[in-house]
Amino acid sequence: MTDPVGAHVAELDRALHGPAALKRSMIAEVRHGLADAVACHQDRGLEPQRAAAEAVREFGSVHEVAPLLQEELTARQGRRTAQLVVVAFPALLLAWDALWMTGQAWQSPPSPMVGSLARAVDVLTVLITVAALVLLLATFRDGPLPRWVTTLSGLVAALGVAGCGGMSLVMNLLKPHAAGELFAANPATAVVLTATALIAALVTRSAVRSLRFAHTRRAARVGPSQT
Repeated sequence: MTDPVGAHVAELDRALHGPAALKRSMIAEVRHGLADAVACHQDRGLEPQRAAAEAVREFGSVHEVAPLLQEELTARQGRRTAQLVVVAFPALLLAWDALWMTGQAWQSPPSPMVGSLARAVDVLTVLITVAALVLLLATFRDGPLPRWVTTLSGLVAALGVAGCGGMSLVMNLLKPHAAGELFAANPATAVVLTATALIAALVTRSAVRSLRFAHTRRAARVGPSQT
């Protein structure tokens, strides 16, 4: 015989998309709440199957409940992306600037174009960080979080990675031997470069998830979630 509570929770789990830890916590809370409701109905004399069905009916259908839970998951993903950008981008800026401040960044001085691009990366990093900070503060507002905040968090993060990464790539193309000079001048370059690649991957992943979950929330508000 099918367990109404188990089937309902499983369907809700499939309908929701968001940060894994928060989603597990939500699903566990729903499961515990339904179990308490079942126990209350059994105390009133209902048999287990009937008590479970009544608890599910009172809780609401997946079509009714999923959009509300998805809203919270989407908001948390947007906050997570903004937090990551606010921490990661200034840290990378400071790390790379520390290499330049050693006075041993390149064995030969960079061209004016490379210098201009390096300054542009610094400016874009600051702008991206400020934008992410504004969006992060917006996630703490009272009431439901507008979907566009999470969407903008994803777009800002993606723009930061694409813009800074693209300009850095152009700098290396303009000065093909720059990477070798950097490694020769300061072995710490390898550590900073590895950290940069890992952080860029994390920010990109978080940006994609923010955009995808924001779209999922919109779809959930239009109709039942599809998997």
